Amino acid sequence: MSLISAVFATPDGAEIAYRIRPGRDPLLLLHALGCDASMWDGVVAALPSDLGIIAPDLRGHGRSTLGWRTPSVDLWADDVVRLLRQKRIERPAVVGLSMGGYTAFAIAAAAPGFARAYAFVSTTAAADDEASRQRRAVGIATIRREGWRAYLESQAPSLLNPSRPNFPAHRERLDAMFSRAGDSGLPPALMALAARPDRRAMLMGIQAPSVVIVGAIDALTPPDKARAIAAGIPGARLHVLDDVAHLSALEAPQKVAGLVGML
Repeated sequence: MSLISAVFATPDGAEIAYRIRPGRDPLLLLHALGCDASMWDGVVAALPSDLGIIAPDLRGHGRSTLGWRTPSVDLWADDVVRLLRQKRIERPAVVGLSMGGYTAFAIAAAAPGFARAYAFVSTTAAADDEASRQRRAVGIATIRREGWRAYLESQAPSLLNPSRPNFPAHRERLDAMFSRAGDSGLPPALMALAARPDRRAMLMGIQAPSVVIVGAIDALTPPDKARAIAAGIPGARLHVLDDVAHLSALEAPQKVAGLVGML
């Protein structure tokens, strides 16, 4: 069954686009910075067709708009929890990649019993340090002066492994997704990421079964960040994907699907 596209309105006037497929054991798929729900297309195609799927475009990305509230990881979490409760989807497995992982941590903090399981993919529980916040500021300035494409050019070498099969197609998809976030969506998202809280102290309190997935050559959130998450969550399992960079959902969708499909 193909996914159906729809839109959810938030109390502050944002329109959150999402894709949904009814089914068993639903998965909530949360995408990376600059991307949107289409980032998960290869993963969804590799999952059993009877699994439930809901994949939102986080506000400011894809077809989702910005409301009047200042974006934050907590606000993204609130959006998706509201959406699933409206759709009466209970006990999803929450799968978050990079920025989506930060949002998954925010869900775990705000609604501890919401998820039946978690997959933290290519992400970190730590907050940005000062150097990282300065890099976010440089990115915002680059977008203001030169536009989103110049910002993506600066980031792309850390997102994808150029030696992987289908790299040109992955890069084309990345360009298309970033174009939809664009000059209006990316700066507030970068500010939200720079301001996100440190979640390391809450890891031991995550009681849902959890997997942690990372690419072996991920330069943005390297394997030591994933090991720290796995060590902090009781019973969490760590999976390191050989020859994969940051956007594992693009580069290794079958492997990611095999790990999250069992949640």
